[in-house]
Amino acid sequence: MFRISSFNILSKIAKKLPPEKHILILRPCAIGDLIITLPALHALREYFPNAYIEIMGYPSYLEIVHGRFYANAMSRFDQSDVSSLFRKNALLPDTLTKRFSKFDLIIAFVSDKDTIFSENLKKSGARKVLCYNPFPNNSEPVHISNHFLNFLKLLEIPYSNTSPIIYLNEEDLKAGKDFFRDNAPNAGQKTIAIHPGSGSIHKSWPFINYSSIIHWLIERLNAQIFIIKGPADTVVAKNAGNLPKKNICVIDNQPLPKLAAILQQCDLFIGNDSGITHLAAAMGISMLSIFGPTDPAVWGPRGKSVNICYRPTSCSPCSDEVRKTCFPKICLESITTENIQKEILCSLPLL
Repeated sequence: MFRISSFNILSKIAKKLPPEKHILILRPCAIGDLIITLPALHALREYFPNAYIEIMGYPSYLEIVHGRFYANAMSRFDQSDVSSLFRKNALLPDTLTKRFSKFDLIIAFVSDKDTIFSENLKKSGARKVLCYNPFPNNSEPVHISNHFLNFLKLLEIPYSNTSPIIYLNEEDLKAGKDFFRDNAPNAGQKTIAIHPGSGSIHKSWPFINYSSIIHWLIERLNAQIFIIKGPADTVVAKNAGNLPKKNICVIDNQPLPKLAAILQQCDLFIGNDSGITHLAAAMGISMLSIFGPTDPAVWGPRGKSVNICYRPTSCSPCSDEVRKTCFPKICLESITTENIQKEILCSLPLL
């Protein structure tokens, strides 16, 4: 069992790793957290180009990497035998040790303050195990993607990019083109994707503001609006009746590869601090992200054309606990629809 504690120890590990192997990466997380890990996963794939790499997490999110450069296979983290890894002095099930012992290297991006998880994982039968905290220390003002890239530095694995890259296959691209064929605008009409939701309502710009922007985009630009709605975006379903009846298409809970292919063809994306915003940034389209209680210097999306609208206040950024009871949220309410309109006009110069 090896833990991230010493540059010299990890350097020795890296030098002993053969060029071809079976690697398991544990990354149980939501879509945004997965995407911010992609630069590190990209470097791992380049360093082990012929390796069989399996990523264990949540399948609905892992679709974006499975069979698309990063992973040969994916598996579920939320299985009963995996849960034994979180129990102190657990006797690991044969089903788990049989699977894990096939791997030459396991990399676990899992929080493990009490070391129970890592102590159990070292009994899995894998040849080598590396554990790394997926969250940087509060004292480290580092972008979250750089935090994962720092893991690579400790292993002396080089990397060439710091922004996430998503590789779509032909089926994904066809699905996106088919969607545009059925729902896209006339030639020359601007297409703007908007995701008014987030993994937390406390990070979301008020929907009434998004509604105002949508009305303005249609009246001013005759734009076609694609509103993205996921299973947790109840705010969209609740307020859909207040939206215009024309130039609106709701993209409801689509598979991530198809959604990525749709986003790639849009002229602009607008959204909160959310996983879908990170997805849009990774597709390289022009985008405007609205931040309030979270720090974009740490959690901001990275991509070719990212514009972040953030009005720092005396209380922002704040903790999860604080933001749940903070009303009104001046960090978000200080961003006006006029601010966003100006940003949109700058992002869409060819009007």
